[in-house]
Amino acid sequence: MIKAIDRYLLRQIVPTIVLILFIAAIILLMERLMRLLDIAVGNGVSTLVVFQMLFYLIPYYIGLALPMALFLGVLLAFRKLSAQSELDAVHSCGIGLSRFIRAALLLGAFMTGLNLLLSGYIQPYTRYLFSAVMFNISSGVIEQGIGEGTFTSLPNGYTLRVEQSRGGGRELYGVFAHKQEDNGDITTLTAKRGELMTDSLDGTVSLRLYEGNRSVWDTNTKAASTLQFDSYDWTLNLSDLVRFRGRGGDQRELTLVELLRGYRYNIESGRSKVTTAEVNPPADKPAEEIVAPSAVAAEFHFRLVFSLSMLLLPVLAAPLGIMTTRASRSFGLIFGLLILVSYHKVLEFTSAYASATGAPAGIMLWSVFALFTMATLYLFIITERKAGTPPVLLMEARWVALTDRIGRIFRPKRAAAGTR
Repeated sequence: MIKAIDRYLLRQIVPTIVLILFIAAIILLMERLMRLLDIAVGNGVSTLVVFQMLFYLIPYYIGLALPMALFLGVLLAFRKLSAQSELDAVHSCGIGLSRFIRAALLLGAFMTGLNLLLSGYIQPYTRYLFSAVMFNISSGVIEQGIGEGTFTSLPNGYTLRVEQSRGGGRELYGVFAHKQEDNGDITTLTAKRGELMTDSLDGTVSLRLYEGNRSVWDTNTKAASTLQFDSYDWTLNLSDLVRFRGRGGDQRELTLVELLRGYRYNIESGRSKVTTAEVNPPADKPAEEIVAPSAVAAEFHFRLVFSLSMLLLPVLAAPLGIMTTRASRSFGLIFGLLILVSYHKVLEFTSAYASATGAPAGIMLWSVFALFTMATLYLFIITERKAGTPPVLLMEARWVALTDRIGRIFRPKRAAAGTR
């Protein structure tokens, strides 16, 4: 049961987390929006498709910002409480740091579960959907679907021929299309020019024809009806000509359960040291058995370590946020962010190295996690047990003294140079 003191701490932490997540999502999405708009303009894609792709990126960016938001939320909350002497009042009531931080630990456990849900199940699907849409608008569905000067059979039953193709296969000139129905009716389309466009959320490709005619020959009446048009949108379903691969071509598209199955399969079949994926695998083979075993192992352990690390972020952030009323520097904040970013990059490098070389990803990644855990717990324990100045402020004082000594080495030289 959460008590009043726990609710009070959560009220200090949660608004900061929500604000940071919102700001981070906006910044990251705006940065990606500019690139997606460039792709959309270059491929004749509707703006709705761009926002669809941004929607698929939201789970990835939320998972990326969650650790930072949780860390800063706890750190800034403890910084505020200590600066306003509220933390001293809590300690004077006989409540130690390990008890006071309980609400933050519960929040960290919730964030860990949320991150496991995002990285283990939601992100693999949204990553695949994003890749599929990107493939549809930029990979060659349009360019490979229609050849210049050749007859192309389309999935909708038409036979299409163009005299000229420009702009990477998107601008067509001298368009001719012909289709005979089962009852004998014949439909013919001709146009001076056409433009291939992806203008729907499902990536359907349509051909916009300009200055042409649409004729239908009716076998019953033995007569043709002709419609002249200035502009005509014609759905082609070109995506059926070149299909995107199934989900699982990348280990990041596998769910946590699939990674676990693949990891166990690779060990049981003796494929744990293989570092290359199968070439031309059977169509019915599970994706987790096709991806390189080293990549499966590295991705599986990385997701677990990264998610479980969030349990330690409140334990790390609280000591770094504690300060005295006379402290004016932001050493704890900067030092904490440096640790957090460095730890994440070490995990990424270790995972990539294990995936590329076949090194034991489990041993390497969990060793990094163990070192991070021991360092975090050590900082928390000495902060709780040591009276007086917090250890982080002592570290700050030593850092300031070191920088001052280094600065004094160069100040006389600059002064002497100025007197000449």
